[in-house]
Amino acid sequence: MPVYSSVISLIPPYSFERLLRRLQTHPDPQLLVDAHKRVLRRVLRVGTRPVLVSLQFAGTTEEPFLRLHTPSSLSAGEQQQLEQTVRHMFCADLDLVPIYEHMRHQPPLAILTERFRGLHPFLDSDLFQSMVKTIIGQQINLAFAANLTKRLLELSGDAVEDDEGRVFLAFPTEEAVARLEPEDLRPLQFSQRKAEYIIDYARAIVDGKVDLGRLWQMEDEEIIACLTSLRGIGRWTVECLMMFGMGRPNLLPAADIGLRNGLQLVYGLTEKPDEKDIRRIGEAWAPWRSICSLYIWEAVGAVKRKETWE
Repeated sequence: MPVYSSVISLIPPYSFERLLRRLQTHPDPQLLVDAHKRVLRRVLRVGTRPVLVSLQFAGTTEEPFLRLHTPSSLSAGEQQQLEQTVRHMFCADLDLVPIYEHMRHQPPLAILTERFRGLHPFLDSDLFQSMVKTIIGQQINLAFAANLTKRLLELSGDAVEDDEGRVFLAFPTEEAVARLEPEDLRPLQFSQRKAEYIIDYARAIVDGKVDLGRLWQMEDEEIIACLTSLRGIGRWTVECLMMFGMGRPNLLPAADIGLRNGLQLVYGLTEKPDEKDIRRIGEAWAPWRSICSLYIWEAVGAVKRKETWE
């Protein structure tokens, strides 16, 4: 029996099925998915402590909620922190209704509001993990990025075993990654530069050069200026951090190849748009450019999954 459980409210519409489909093309080595029971299991950090959690989707798309369970004993403060992390990851307080109204005024996007109804962003649990995963994902495909992430977890993450003997891995702490050398990652198929960038980022946090907590109080362009001063971190990388780590609603990563492919598909363009074209088209998406981008990406994912496109 779980030591702690609670119910997490979600703003409808919220579709667990759409989240599952997205996970098919965006594998996460930290997640164990039981589609039949509508359960996701993974380790989250409460402070620095790894805690195994079970998250069961209940209700319906129009009346959704999550049941959270953990076998760990938590203080009242830790319970609150865990619930805040879960609400953040699942964008529990994001209301899609006004966003859909906005998208329906732009015909190419209107079909996406019906096709992917209830799809919310699924965010990283913390900003260290989000940036490391984004650096790992630079210029490689999603499957290989997931494999590299898994190897980093196995090298430096914390293992938590459930009552059935299954092992779950917590994402490494900043301190654990800062202790590594690039030579530790090279046998895992990390490029020399990618290994250096990840370790440099961890050391910048440990040394106090980067204060992740302060980023939450900064404007988008301030964050970009702050983090692009680090080696290996460009504008696209920081935009992904703000979208998938912070959940900011109005980012447009115009250099993203997937977004280029998606715009060509959804807008019926004869050629792939360049950055200038994407920024021009994306102006009409404000102030919800992050969500519009997510739905454009999901159109590409649906094609990869061979979903019927109506």
